[in-house]
Amino acid sequence: MAELNKILKERLSKIFEGETQGITAKKLNMTQGNVSKWMSGQQLPTTDMLYTISKTYKVSVDWLLGISDEPEVDGLVLEKLTYEQVAKIFDNLIENNTIEIPNKNGIYSSTKKGDDDEHTLPIYIWEHIKLKDRLLSEIMRRRYKLIDPELNMHDVWYDKLASFHGLHLLNYNEKLEKVIDANSPAQFNEGDWAELIEKLSKLNEDELEKMVSKINEKEGK
Repeated sequence: MAELNKILKERLSKIFEGETQGITAKKLNMTQGNVSKWMSGQQLPTTDMLYTISKTYKVSVDWLLGISDEPEVDGLVLEKLTYEQVAKIFDNLIENNTIEIPNKNGIYSSTKKGDDDEHTLPIYIWEHIKLKDRLLSEIMRRRYKLIDPELNMHDVWYDKLASFHGLHLLNYNEKLEKVIDANSPAQFNEGDWAELIEKLSKLNEDELEKMVSKINEKEGK
C-alpha cells in the first residue's frame, strides 16, 4: 500500500503540475482537502475518482497505478500534439509515399469547359487532404516550395520546425481562422507565426469573440 501511495503521489504531481490544488479540485468536482490528502499520501483516490482523473487529464489508469509506463490512453492525446510533431508526421508520411499534400495550385485533376467555351471549371480531386489550420497549411506549403528539385532545401525546412516546438495545436474553428487571416500577412516568418498562435491559444471565448467583432466592424459587416 505504501508503494502504491508513493507511485500515485508522484504521478498525480506530474499531471497536476502548474495548478493550484483549488484549480485541480474544481476540475475534478471535488474538495481541495481531498486533493491535499492525495498529494501528501494520506489518502488514495477512489476507483471512480481514478476514472475521472484519467478522463480529465487524458492519462491511463494503468499509468496512474504504476502498472504501465505509458501515460497516454492509446499512446496519443490530441491536446498534447504540437505543430512541430504533426508537421514531422506529415513529412514522414509524404516521404513514405503514404500521402500527397499538393500546393493550392495542384489540387485539380483536370478542367471542363463552361457553357460559353471561354471559361473552364476545375474538377476537384476529393482524395486530396485539405489542411484547414492556417499555420499547418503554411508549414506544409513551405515544404512544397523548398523541396523543389532546383532548390533542394528540405533540411532547411525541417530545421525550422523547431520554431514550433512546444506550440500545441489550436482547437481550430471559424472564429480563430478569421482572426488568423486578419493578422497573418504573407511576409510572416516562423517566429511571427509562433507568436500569433501562442497568443491565440491563451484567449478565452469572450476575448476571441471581441476580436472577431472588431474585425467585422473594420470590414463593415
